[in-house]
Amino acid sequence: MAKGSSRKSRKLNPPKNRPSKLRDEDRDSPDAYRAQVTLLIDLPLDMLCEIFKLLAPLDLLQLSRTAKSFRKFLMNRNSKSIWTYVLSAVEDLPPCPKDLSEPQYAYLMFTNHCHNQECLLPLSKLGEHEDLLLYLEARTQLCRACSLVHFKRWQELPKKVPLALAEFVPATTNRLTEDELAKPYYKRRGSLKSQIAKDKRTRFHVNTALSLCADYKKTKGAQEKKAWMEEQRKIWLAKEESANVCERYFNKVREREVQRAELLKEKRREQIREKLRALGWAHELDLFQGQLPFAYSWDFPAKELTEEEWEEMEDSMVASMEMRKEKRIKTNIRGLLLDRIDTWVKPTYSSFFFSQPPNTILPSIHEVCLTEAFRTPLCTLPLDQGLTADLFENAIAGLPTFAEAWRNNRIEQVLKVVRKSAAYKKNPAGDIEADTVLPLASTIFHCADCKQKITYPSILVHQCLFVQSWQPKPQDFAGSIGMPTPVVPHGIKIPGVPSITDDVSLMLLTKSSVGIWKGMKRVKFDDKVHQHMLAMLDALGWSRGTTRREMEEKQPYVECLCQCFDEVRTGAKKIPHLTRSAVRRSAKGTGKNPVTIPSAVDVSEPILTKKRKAARWTKAIQSCGGHKHSEPHPECFAKLEGQNLVLATTIEQARQQPSWTRVLDCFMCMARSGFTRDGLENHLLLEVEHPDGINGVKAYANESNLWKFHMHSAEMYVDLEDHSS
Repeated sequence: MAKGSSRKSRKLNPPKNRPSKLRDEDRDSPDAYRAQVTLLIDLPLDMLCEIFKLLAPLDLLQLSRTAKSFRKFLMNRNSKSIWTYVLSAVEDLPPCPKDLSEPQYAYLMFTNHCHNQECLLPLSKLGEHEDLLLYLEARTQLCRACSLVHFKRWQELPKKVPLALAEFVPATTNRLTEDELAKPYYKRRGSLKSQIAKDKRTRFHVNTALSLCADYKKTKGAQEKKAWMEEQRKIWLAKEESANVCERYFNKVREREVQRAELLKEKRREQIREKLRALGWAHELDLFQGQLPFAYSWDFPAKELTEEEWEEMEDSMVASMEMRKEKRIKTNIRGLLLDRIDTWVKPTYSSFFFSQPPNTILPSIHEVCLTEAFRTPLCTLPLDQGLTADLFENAIAGLPTFAEAWRNNRIEQVLKVVRKSAAYKKNPAGDIEADTVLPLASTIFHCADCKQKITYPSILVHQCLFVQSWQPKPQDFAGSIGMPTPVVPHGIKIPGVPSITDDVSLMLLTKSSVGIWKGMKRVKFDDKVHQHMLAMLDALGWSRGTTRREMEEKQPYVECLCQCFDEVRTGAKKIPHLTRSAVRRSAKGTGKNPVTIPSAVDVSEPILTKKRKAARWTKAIQSCGGHKHSEPHPECFAKLEGQNLVLATTIEQARQQPSWTRVLDCFMCMARSGFTRDGLENHLLLEVEHPDGINGVKAYANESNLWKFHMHSAEMYVDLEDHSS
């Protein structure tokens, strides 16, 4: 110990008139706080130094602000060893840069408030989408508002600064204004647009720019300025290197925080599992490998579970566990029911399915299973009980009768639409039968949803007439719209599944997605197309009683003559019909929608070169609509014969129509999306077994023509010989 030293001399200079004792009621008063600080100051200096070394850098920085004595001691150069020791204790923290003191370095790296002395806004008081921006090269940390004050675009600096100094001035491309925050972020960082946007919002540190400018102006002579520039370049490179090292440190800190948060979250999950096991849910948790139900929020603070938090979430957690248990039991029941259907229903249905002609309207397998004859042995007997063939004898024997009644029910709904049409409403209802009217080529329906024109029997599988139900309910089949007779549920009870109260609900578990027939409300008989079709048959010289099948077998091509095809034949858009008032308004430039009249066209007598166009009868019927103006000739179509028919047939057969323009239906599953012809073949090979094997399935798919959707607009016209008219 040095001469003249004493215990008192190694204390910090204490304030005078300090109180000796504190009453309990004064401990929270300002005087009590000062007394506590005084007691700390009274400790020996070597003991204080050891205490200081145990503190974190931020705690030591805050301690220096509690008393003048602490500040005077800790901000002294003689305390550098304390700061160096405290900073070195921080894991992965880079060494202090040469241009900063240790307290300045701690202030830069560990504080969480704006460094602008007029602001000092803490991070906790910033908005939800706000943040503090750390500028390591500028040795400061600012909020967005203060960043706009301390960082300016080069042309907006308070004084004119030589552009050569820009490489030594800290800059930022952060989005600081409301307009910049509202602009989109470019996904490609190296794109030209992204670089241009960054250049426009580049801002420079004002204080650094002005300080460098002042030093630069003080430097005289070219050699001195060159040396000064080299020195500043070295300083800047050192700052950049220090900033990069600090950035890597912050990345490591964030990684450790994420790992720590994940450990706390996992501990919280385990605490919840223990609580659930104590309530008797251990078996359910083990079945799902400890996974918690969806009701448990994953957006929670990384901390351990408290009793108050568990009391708040206990009810919802138990309800979620009960729901998950019910869902698990339903899944098991669904598997058992599907096994029963595959064993006792699907083979019988498949044999009946392939025994009918390819385009016969049939009920789907889920509608067959909903009949009481099949539903009773499938759903009412215990699911763990084995079934025998004699339980399904009556159901199998009645399958053809049910299919006929089901088909007649759908056909009757179609006939009601035909009987209401203008073409048939005068005919006796008894004369309009399915065998006489529906097969005709002139019986064409119009869908109000997709605007397609549809023939029979494709109307019965048209996709717009089915609603796709992902969770079908018994009431969806309660009426007689889809089924020939209402489906009457029978009450049952299944332990652990209170939501299933009848056999229909149990049967519907086997279908996660069902196309449910919703009737013919959105479909009407198209009287205009009916007349067009009759005109086409007359032009072809065929009987008006020609059926749709006969038309498809012959695949006739017709020449399109009526005004509905003028745009196709001329290659130019139609000129709208102009009234005299519309022409007068256009000449004056007034009116809401002035009409522009082409100068090269005489509106009254347009002279257009028309090409001869041919199309299949389905394409022609789809495109030919109602005529608002009288035709110059009554014929809408003309028959193709000889070389023209050969040309149209050859060109059309050479074209490859996209498969997605025609979608077939599978009655077995009634999938809303339908299948292409190859898709239907693969689907049937996976679902059922044909008596003739793969060849039988291919033959069935090739003969199928029940289109759920047919995009006739994808069919192309055929160019014939040109002539002017």
